[in-house]
Amino acid sequence: MRPITDRRPAARRLAVAALLVASAFARPAGPALGAEPGAPQAVVQSAERYAVVVHPSTPVSDVTLAQLRRIFRGEQQFWSGGARVVLLVQAPGTNERGVILRRVYEMDESAFKRYWIGKTFRDEVATGPKIVSTSALARRLAAAIPGAVAVIPLSAVDESVRIVRVDGHTPDDAGYPIIGGGS
Repeated sequence: MRPITDRRPAARRLAVAALLVASAFARPAGPALGAEPGAPQAVVQSAERYAVVVHPSTPVSDVTLAQLRRIFRGEQQFWSGGARVVLLVQAPGTNERGVILRRVYEMDESAFKRYWIGKTFRDEVATGPKIVSTSALARRLAAAIPGAVAVIPLSAVDESVRIVRVDGHTPDDAGYPIIGGGS
């Protein structure tokens, strides 16, 4: 008699990978409403500062940019106190997503999707980033979930979360590495 095995984790990984693959081939929505076909589309670039925020009980106050990359790439899956890292990343198409992809992941959207599909199929992570629709939701979830970490606009930060310094800098300091705008 064959032992009964639980196939749900494999099925879940397959479903996540299928969604990621499908979204990797999704086409942009097209020109803005009222825009003439073929007209160049404006890209809004912001110099807004972004903050790395964590749940108040997370035992971290300062990380290097390299450590932050390892955390967001799923290479470090636990905080020093043993809590699991819970990644909160904004949805595709948002300014916040562009900033984190460019400044933290150092990837474009399709590379990001391929990266997480690969990690999921190789069973290197228990789960990928949780996709959130707004910075306010990212902040609320970071405040509510022990081990959660997100990158949100400094203007969205409140007392419910704790800001983590990056390379010894707070978002208000010159030299802080996570700002909106060009590369």
